[in-house]
Amino acid sequence: MFSKSAQYYDEIYASVDKDYAAEAARMHKLIQKYKRSKGKSLLDVACGTGVHAGLLSRHYQVEGLDLDSKMLSVARRKYPGIRFHQGDMTNFDPGHQFDAIICLFSSIGYVKTKARLQKAIRSMERHLLPGGVLLVEPWFTPKKWHPGRTYMTQVSKPDLKIVRMSLSKQRGKLSLIEFHYLIGTTKGIEHYAETHELGLFTHREYMEAFKAARLNVTHDPEGLDGRGLYIGQKKMAG
Repeated sequence: MFSKSAQYYDEIYASVDKDYAAEAARMHKLIQKYKRSKGKSLLDVACGTGVHAGLLSRHYQVEGLDLDSKMLSVARRKYPGIRFHQGDMTNFDPGHQFDAIICLFSSIGYVKTKARLQKAIRSMERHLLPGGVLLVEPWFTPKKWHPGRTYMTQVSKPDLKIVRMSLSKQRGKLSLIEFHYLIGTTKGIEHYAETHELGLFTHREYMEAFKAARLNVTHDPEGLDGRGLYIGQKKMAG
């Protein structure tokens, strides 16, 4: 997915002022509000370069999980004290359960299909301790996805220039984002492209996936940045 752009991922999102610290603070408040288990273990699913994991490690014993080995390489280099696992969110096994699991930045969309959405939520539920909480930030719904739109992001530093342009497309219930990168460094200028495919799920489909996993689900329509947030609570034992 981000295999070519992973090393520039943090620079790109810093340029658009993504406020990881505010998001982590919001997540901490929500976890404390909804969590009923007593521990402080947390798994960041689709952790990317580990920024949320690093910030939340101030409050929790954090581990991360991601499918992309390049992203994990960046995360491990930045946060050597955090344990990161490579794995698919629909079928992973870090070896133990957690008090809280988060899946942010709409990464859940990468499961692509309704069946895999349900499988992913069930997999996360299995790794929650009784009384634990699952927080998932959704991708766009079919009605809110607009194909044919273009966007541009720029990074300008003395020894690094990046221009990333994207075009939104759609194929059935899949959203497609075609990214093109121009990367300029002291070694030269290179161009490459990536196409990302994410499933377009309805509010009802997200709710059904949580309920099928036997989680008590709450929907926060605002969430971290306007895309909403699904909060699932696992029942206490007994």
